[in-house]
Amino acid sequence: MARTLAQRPVAVAAAILGNLIPVYGVVALDWNASQILILYWIENVILGVLTLARINKVAEGKQGGCFLSGFFVIHYGAFCAGHLVFALFLIGDFDPDFPGLGATLAMPSVFWACVAIFGLNLFTQLREWWGPGKWRDGDIRFEMIKPYGRIVVMHLTVLFGAWLMVLTNAPVGAILLLCLLKAALELLTVALRDVIKPEKT
Repeated sequence: MARTLAQRPVAVAAAILGNLIPVYGVVALDWNASQILILYWIENVILGVLTLARINKVAEGKQGGCFLSGFFVIHYGAFCAGHLVFALFLIGDFDPDFPGLGATLAMPSVFWACVAIFGLNLFTQLREWWGPGKWRDGDIRFEMIKPYGRIVVMHLTVLFGAWLMVLTNAPVGAILLLCLLKAALELLTVALRDVIKPEKT
């Protein structure tokens, strides 16, 4: 695993920086669990948008490409919608003062955190995928399944973190533990992301 991570320094650095953003928000900006859960949901949306760009590029001129792009939008969109409903349900259990999704995203600190996370993910994709021209021999099926590892990480993190936060009434320590758990699992997905690739047909 360490060797694999060493071969992907840009992705590792982006993952570390991206996961330091919520930690900074909790420690320095007094973010609570609600803002962290919304930020994690936004990460999934960002990942889906960037994945769709890769799928569309690989699908150019290929039979069935438009159908697969549309299928991804519907399928991944359903996952994101489910994640949001679950997150809002959890937030309702421990944050009666939650201002709502729109108001949370409109907070300057949360808004710029979302911009920074998008920038880090975009830079990683440009550096590791678009720049080397991996779209030339890309596989649509592989691109479609890649983000689901991240989805699993998010849901495991939220499930475990929610249990801790409900149990302890969401203190700072529990929120930071949630952030660190998510960072560790995400580094694992970075290490394993390209280990298994389906054969082309």
